[in-house]
Amino acid sequence: MTPKKKRRSAVAFVESPLQFLSALESHEPTEEMLIRARASAKGMTSFLDAFDPAWLPKNVRLDRDGAKPGLLRKTAFDRIYLGDACSGQVHRALALAYLERRMPEVVILDDGLATYSAIEILTAKRGPLVRPRQKLKASRTVMAAHVADRLRGLATVGKLRWHTALPVAKSLRKAFLKSGGEITRHRFEHLQTLPTGGSHPRDNPVIGSSLAADGLIDAFAYRAWVDEIIDAHGSITYYPHRRETEEFLTDLAQDERVRIKNLGLPIELRLINLPPNSTIRSLPSTAAVSLAVLNPDVTIDVTEIPAKWWTGASPDSLRQSLNAQSVKADDDS
Repeated sequence: MTPKKKRRSAVAFVESPLQFLSALESHEPTEEMLIRARASAKGMTSFLDAFDPAWLPKNVRLDRDGAKPGLLRKTAFDRIYLGDACSGQVHRALALAYLERRMPEVVILDDGLATYSAIEILTAKRGPLVRPRQKLKASRTVMAAHVADRLRGLATVGKLRWHTALPVAKSLRKAFLKSGGEITRHRFEHLQTLPTGGSHPRDNPVIGSSLAADGLIDAFAYRAWVDEIIDAHGSITYYPHRRETEEFLTDLAQDERVRIKNLGLPIELRLINLPPNSTIRSLPSTAAVSLAVLNPDVTIDVTEIPAKWWTGASPDSLRQSLNAQSVKADDDS
């Protein structure tokens, strides 16, 4: 009798709803996956409370303890999935657990448009894994540089992969592959099997943006953009970003033509399987890209951010990369 093949063991560290959904898409039937969600991250508690555990794939478990070095010391995982490759909590767990040990295969998951920055850093010969606009203390910079070097080392031996639904520019793809990394793609296959329903096209869905709340674009210009959509279509359903302020949303809700959907589940779970004649309106965002994948017959109307909207709090590279994003992947991605 042939003995049963042992299942691979994997852990996924996630700190946002999109990272969580990306982990589900990355799971392979032959592996046991533990998802460690950082419940203290903004928006995660409400998301985890709203997420039905029955939606987890077979052989996937979930807990809310986040990335801890103790877990990595005690368990010899065959693979680690990273939702936020620039997370300080993740860096600490990896640095302490693998200080004198070989690191297993690592898979980078989608973390919004910030994923592009992380991949660019890993394709460079040196430099710490930090988010755009992030300023770290010296000790954190050293740790972020150490983890980046360890991941670059994994790439050289074929143990670093990026699993993504995002469109990948040819130059970035070429650089990552040249470094030894691998790119695999998904189209939210698991997500499309979930019974989460959709929204009626008359809702005129508008995807909220965090850019004004983060101080990157002018709040009055952003509100004027939303008002223009309302005036043009009579009513909208507004899906807030998790970092938008209560003050902004309360003010917006004063307009009786606006229906605000404050839901714990991410927009990818709510605006799935829309009828073909629907239109979703958005500024450049990862959600717009994800929804284009999930709804190929739906119009995704993305408004390019005018130069005069920017507050000057973001580097030119971020502005250029945001406006350069397409909701369609490259032909040869």
